[in-house]
Amino acid sequence: MKRVLIIAGFSFALASVCGNAHAQNKPATSAPVNAEPKAADAAFAAWDADRSGSLSQQEFRNGWENVRRASQREANLRRQFVVIDSNRNSAIDPSEYSTLVLIKNAGKSAPPLSTFDSNKDGKLQLTEYLKLVQTLAPRQDDSVKPQ
Repeated sequence: MKRVLIIAGFSFALASVCGNAHAQNKPATSAPVNAEPKAADAAFAAWDADRSGSLSQQEFRNGWENVRRASQREANLRRQFVVIDSNRNSAIDPSEYSTLVLIKNAGKSAPPLSTFDSNKDGKLQLTEYLKLVQTLAPRQDDSVKPQ
């Protein structure tokens, strides 16, 4: 049986199926114009646990569940970011940074904001905040507690 899996991005795939439940029964006919083949190949390889070159139904379910969990974690972190951004400038400023639970818990060994400030503007945008959490947070279950 031939199986086709086209993944243009985990979020895109999740949104597509969640938005159109019957789509799972129809084969994919084409990839979005700007799909990245390397990303799709990497996703397929990650889901192909037995390295057989095809996805079993269980491998697909496991991969899909991982995407769902990652999407939920990111949504939780986005909500958390909004709460932390008390001055509503769409960034975490130095004063807000010092209130982060992860930074408080790290104490004197806490990295400075500049460690995660990749664009060097003196504050953290959402993507920089996500990198901070990925680096400093212990591996957790799906629940991310607000700071």
